[in-house]
Amino acid sequence: MRITFLLAFCFFKISSFASCSDSLYWTKKQAQSFTLYYTAADSSIISTIEKGLGIGSKTVMDFFHSPFKEKYEVYIFPNRNELDKQWSKDWGGPNFKSQCWMVASGVARRLDLLSTLCWKKDACEHNAADSVEVQKIITHELVHVFHAQHNPNPTFDGMDDLSWLIEGLATYVSGQLNEGRINKIREQFKQEKIPLTLVSIWTGADKYGRAGSFTQFLSEKFGRKKLIKLLGFTDNASILKFLNSDEPALISKWKEALLK
Repeated sequence: MRITFLLAFCFFKISSFASCSDSLYWTKKQAQSFTLYYTAADSSIISTIEKGLGIGSKTVMDFFHSPFKEKYEVYIFPNRNELDKQWSKDWGGPNFKSQCWMVASGVARRLDLLSTLCWKKDACEHNAADSVEVQKIITHELVHVFHAQHNPNPTFDGMDDLSWLIEGLATYVSGQLNEGRINKIREQFKQEKIPLTLVSIWTGADKYGRAGSFTQFLSEKFGRKKLIKLLGFTDNASILKFLNSDEPALISKWKEALLK
């Protein structure tokens, strides 16, 4: 079974989620828009996580001017070993081992998060002490949940070619498209290192910055309402037809806007 990794903080699976790890004892907490599951080891951070989910949900709904379509489940895993057990079930890969930068995943009905209490030991490239970073990661995942709930394909199965949009939206809306990322892409464009197709936007070490920047460009050029309409698309050809454009023209205008 093929697995698609789409984000340093998030990745999508290509089959329905299995039931959660049966080796853990879960405490269940109901909220208005989600159900939170956690273990005793993470009791001390649950109020913070719940607050982060609330802030992130508001950010997402404010951006898209629409509510989540349905409740979703949030699981806080106490260590990477337990998280890997779950992801192994979800993807049908018994020997699957996640990389250290993978700390969360999100689709229409579920968000998994590696407990911030074990990031120092079980994760890399993330700082659990940085509340702003943690909030952006949570918000990023919630964008994926929202997007998947408003897409005909609730798990993004087979939508690899739209990774630029899926990840670009999450990077842009969550606030992860910072000046550092934008400046990197701007410098690459000055050196004529420019992706030639939509699919190639989501390649290389700076794919998050490129995808986020391109999504921001689409929002500014076509307007927020048209960008929101893209939530329901499942392929690039349909998007290009909707925008009444082609890849070379869009990428050229993106470059022009970025270098202005």
